[in-house]
Amino acid sequence: MKNRLVWSILAIVFGRLVINISRRFPYPFVSAIGASFSVSADSIQNVIALTNGAGLLSPILGTIFVHYGRKAVMVGVLVFMSGISLLSALFANYGIFVVVMFALGVGKIIYDPTIQAYFGDTIHFTRRARVMGFAELSWALSLLIAAPVAGFLLDSSSLQAVFLFLSIMLGAGALAIWLVVESDREPGHDHPIRVVNPLTAMRAVSAHGPAVAALAYSLCLTLSHEIFFINYGLWMEDSFDLLLTALGAITIVIAVAEVIGEFIVITVADRFGTKQTSMYGMLVAAICFFIIPYLNFSLPLAMFGIFVMFICIETAIVSALPLFTEIMPKSRAVMMSANMGAHSLGRVAGAALGALIYKFSEGNFLLIGVVAGVLGLVAFVVMRRFVPSDGQSAA
Repeated sequence: MKNRLVWSILAIVFGRLVINISRRFPYPFVSAIGASFSVSADSIQNVIALTNGAGLLSPILGTIFVHYGRKAVMVGVLVFMSGISLLSALFANYGIFVVVMFALGVGKIIYDPTIQAYFGDTIHFTRRARVMGFAELSWALSLLIAAPVAGFLLDSSSLQAVFLFLSIMLGAGALAIWLVVESDREPGHDHPIRVVNPLTAMRAVSAHGPAVAALAYSLCLTLSHEIFFINYGLWMEDSFDLLLTALGAITIVIAVAEVIGEFIVITVADRFGTKQTSMYGMLVAAICFFIIPYLNFSLPLAMFGIFVMFICIETAIVSALPLFTEIMPKSRAVMMSANMGAHSLGRVAGAALGALIYKFSEGNFLLIGVVAGVLGLVAFVVMRRFVPSDGQSAA
């Protein structure tokens, strides 16, 4: 049984890895993808923004597995994403590309809360951070895989080859889960799964103090990070006269930082406490937001500050996930979907707010660091004072 669970986790994480590759592969190749459709780079960036905005639907769609069971939804989502990727592989059309990318984004917002609830149900809390941290490695690793694989396929073939690759790998993920993961729908039991009304579910979350605090933490964390993240490249370009190739190389540094943050959660969070790990990760990240703008005299120091900041942000995000699965343990689907919605709202609002601050302050990166730092401190205080400690069910 233990071996079966290990194989189930591996199959589920493989599925998430491929989903994350589908989400991250366009970022380094915006110009090349635009050229393949004879559209501007801005048009591809807008498609990426639309894909990110799909996360706002998470509170509505992320609870779908309550109706059909976790395994069925995981398999169904991967099959759907495989089919939709094949559509884009067969037809080199910009309109189809837009629809496919949004559909892939929708698939992710259904799959992620499903696996988080699955881990919450099957993994004991004392080991949950280790497992969920391992699952989150798929986010950082996806960028390390997506960049060289998509780059090779785009260079040697076409964008359609990238989607064919995604279709095959997503289908393999669906097959692995279908073969390995045990069904969570018990045969012979005639107890219907209660339909979740999204509005009723959100009212339940809003009436639950610790759940509101958890969502406020996720929102402030993501706002602070996105405000900083959307502007740091411009600041580095202005401060150090970096070439685009050098800025692209920073992507690898960020991916390595994300991997380290996830390994910190895997190795430390269960022993130190998921609340403490998340809370202090956020505190150090907030301090970095304040300090980094003053490092414009040294590229190595600026890179080191950004490296540490990304480690801490990833640690704060990932270690909060197992903690939040226990806030409303009888409604994990609702809680984790709402949490994904809070992160998505933070990304969309943070990107817009960061752009506005940069524009109206005429590129004052010190102000951007202060705003991001203050929001980070607010997240720290919210976690410290209002979110229950590890394993303390608040439902």
